[in-house]
Amino acid sequence: MILLRDLRYVRLGTRDLDASAAFARDILGLEPAGCDTNARYFRSDSRDHTLVYLKGDPKDHATAFELESNEALDAAGEVLEGMKRDVKWGTKDGCAQRRVESYISFKDPSGNPIELVVRPHHSGKEYFPQRAAGITGFSHIGLRTTDPARDEQFWTQVMNARV
Repeated sequence: MILLRDLRYVRLGTRDLDASAAFARDILGLEPAGCDTNARYFRSDSRDHTLVYLKGDPKDHATAFELESNEALDAAGEVLEGMKRDVKWGTKDGCAQRRVESYISFKDPSGNPIELVVRPHHSGKEYFPQRAAGITGFSHIGLRTTDPARDEQFWTQVMNARV
């Protein structure tokens, strides 16, 4: 069983970085947490970031979960490969973009892109939103399913998640 430690971040592709960043900042009230030519990072709590918009195809997205250690990541990769999941091991550049020490990516049974990460960066500072938007953290997501019973079994029995 893969032991997920925490939900870490969501990566979303966008054709318009500026409009997406304005939405996250001005409508959602998220705090900007850095940017580069092709990415805008935002945080909703003390983590380094919980949302990043990437310049590109809106179909490109991923949800990341934190694992305890590199050993846990290696073991997770073995479990997923044993289940015939196409596991991709993160590169040095990929780690820098994600602000993590290491990661793997794969698709869950319904095809949702998932990343498992180790030692994500921390902001080291308290979260102060731009305005009182009611956001106090990042703890839940919704994933698309093509077979609810199968996916519930995958997420609860393989990934040790609550659904």
